[in-house]
Amino acid sequence: MRTTWTIARRELKALFDQPTAYILLVVFTAVNGFLCFRQVDLYGVASLRPMFDLLPWVLLFLVPAATMRALAEDARSGTLEVVLAQPINELELLLGKYVGQVLFLWLALAVTLAIPLGLALGTAPPLGIVVAQYVGAALLILGLGGVGVWASSVTRNQITAFILAVTVMFGLILVGLDPLLVGLPPRLGAIAASLGVLSHFSGLGRGVIDVRDAVYFVTLAALFLTFACLALLSRKLTPQGEPLKRLRLGTGLLAVTMIVVNLFGRRIGGRIDLTPGNSFTLSRATRQLLRTLPDLVTIKLFASAALPPEVAFLRRDVDDLLSDYRAAGRGNVKLVIADPAADSAALKEARTLGIPPIQFNVLGQAELQVKEGYLGLAIRYADGVKTMPFVQQTSDLEYRLTSDIRALTHPDRAVIAFGEISDAAAMRGQRGFEALREQLGRNYDVRPFTLTDTTITPGVRVLAVAGTPDSLNSAQRARLQGFLDRGGSLLVMAGGMQLSTQGPFAVSRLVGWNELLKPYGVAIASDMVYDLASNAQVGIPAQFGQVLVAYPFWLRAVSTKASPVNADLEAVLLPWTSQIDTSHATPGTLTPLFVTSRAGGVQETTAFLDPSRAFSRDSLRRRVVALLASPRPDTTTGPARGRLVVVGSADFASDRYARNSPENLVFVENAIDWLAQDDALIGIRSKNRAPPPLVFTSAATRSAVKYGNVIGVPVLLVLAGVLRLWRRRQLTRRTYRPLATTVPA
Repeated sequence: MRTTWTIARRELKALFDQPTAYILLVVFTAVNGFLCFRQVDLYGVASLRPMFDLLPWVLLFLVPAATMRALAEDARSGTLEVVLAQPINELELLLGKYVGQVLFLWLALAVTLAIPLGLALGTAPPLGIVVAQYVGAALLILGLGGVGVWASSVTRNQITAFILAVTVMFGLILVGLDPLLVGLPPRLGAIAASLGVLSHFSGLGRGVIDVRDAVYFVTLAALFLTFACLALLSRKLTPQGEPLKRLRLGTGLLAVTMIVVNLFGRRIGGRIDLTPGNSFTLSRATRQLLRTLPDLVTIKLFASAALPPEVAFLRRDVDDLLSDYRAAGRGNVKLVIADPAADSAALKEARTLGIPPIQFNVLGQAELQVKEGYLGLAIRYADGVKTMPFVQQTSDLEYRLTSDIRALTHPDRAVIAFGEISDAAAMRGQRGFEALREQLGRNYDVRPFTLTDTTITPGVRVLAVAGTPDSLNSAQRARLQGFLDRGGSLLVMAGGMQLSTQGPFAVSRLVGWNELLKPYGVAIASDMVYDLASNAQVGIPAQFGQVLVAYPFWLRAVSTKASPVNADLEAVLLPWTSQIDTSHATPGTLTPLFVTSRAGGVQETTAFLDPSRAFSRDSLRRRVVALLASPRPDTTTGPARGRLVVVGSADFASDRYARNSPENLVFVENAIDWLAQDDALIGIRSKNRAPPPLVFTSAATRSAVKYGNVIGVPVLLVLAGVLRLWRRRQLTRRTYRPLATTVPA
């Protein structure tokens, strides 16, 4: 081990004694930073996924360029034989070279830490996900580094080693894609897909360190290092001799063993979930529900053995989640897996349950092929059954499974009422809330509601209303006030500006809800909030197509994470929003849920909605745009006792905006759960989240972070390289002076 470490240190030092290492670092950091920030600017989220999605393609050239001289240069110059003549064996030399190259590549990866540190000046990416992504990148380098060292061991020419390494790595990156797998038998295609790099690396990039992915990269490195060891040992053996044959046989058996370990490693369990809120770990509410099941629940998975590679890895996540359900059920959850393509009884049952085969369009060689497969679920309890015809994603699968099990085992559902108040602009835009009604209907008995109703349906726990009335007459106000006084809860989604149907502007209006909200000390202001830092982008016509520009009137409202309602949400999209005045509220009774950034302003009276208009920078500060009020005890003035949630936008949960911002629906569902005092599903549902929006306090800070990484870091590396090489050159020019000898007395 000491010999290996000595060789690794000398290899690393030799890299930095030449300009090559600095050139590679400069090119890598500049290209990586440019590609990363191009995507970050486009999507505006605090995530490193843009960088790590492209990292394998960048390493496709960096790793071969760094490793091509590791052994090839020694073989060409003849120093390899000299080194092996020392008390060093081939394995120690190979491992020392490999460790030195991997340390250099890890150092290059460490330089990219300037990117998350820079993003933290605006919005810090989730730390756990960043750690998992860098661990995944380190494992990727571990595997590809083995390929690079092997390529350098089989040739004396560095360019040949570079080309060979690029070719093999390119194949590892591409393997598993449908164009390469068309024509293979389904099971063989699934095996080939599991040998690809991207599928394993993408799993680590989501924030979960899975043992199976780690096993893959370790065995990949070990496999190619075994081949490299064979290449070194074969240099000193007779080409047709028995020792060489035995060596090749032993190497082949070892290689087959590593491949088998990797393939069967797919059955190994165990993962470390570093995502916020442990998105890939069963929540406490799910475990509690499964532990208290009154009787046996059967989950039946209808899955084809022959699935396209991208769906096959989705199947892996589904299997993991269902195994967690079975373990948490403590004998009350039965898991059954059936393949309708191979079992006629399972096929008949799938058809009876309404689980059809799904067609997958696969781009083959010169043609588009269509494949069919099953990946559906059925949950049975007593005589009840719930089905999911096709599992498209796993991000919300826990919520769907738990809510279905809960609905089957606890059939009594709370009653809520939902109403919509439309104006001319809403009717012209055909505003609808069908997606919200469908989601609420999964867990509640949803009744209609209008302000003209003479009574509120008995048993209703929550009233949810979207829209702004100009006023409430005395009967309407008394009816709603009585509902709140009896302990009912209210969700108000309303704004204080009226969109015009005559042009791109809005005018202030009276907010009829304010009289009802007055006992809480809350009022919806007759203005429109804009945010110069945290906002969505819209497309405006340009000479060629459309150009995306920031639209400050569409807020990316930032979560305060101060309540179970928004604890696991990062932001929501709030279009044309009014701020909420809390100046008359009793301290401690209100909890802000969503606010603007510090670059939030307001437009009063008339607001021009053109995205290209200029916005005032006066009086910029954080503005409250959504809040909740907890119930208060009675006093002599008889204030309202019901729970209350107020949002300053009437449209944010409509189909138009919820389609592109599903977190909006998650927020509304969480709010209604809290209002109905049914908090069990809040933490599960909120796992379906997007990265937090990237918000900088100023454009100057954003530019400094961007160009500091794209230009500043490479320039610092150039200066460090020039300084080190200059010092090395100065040392080589010194005149040799022997040490002074001491004359004995």
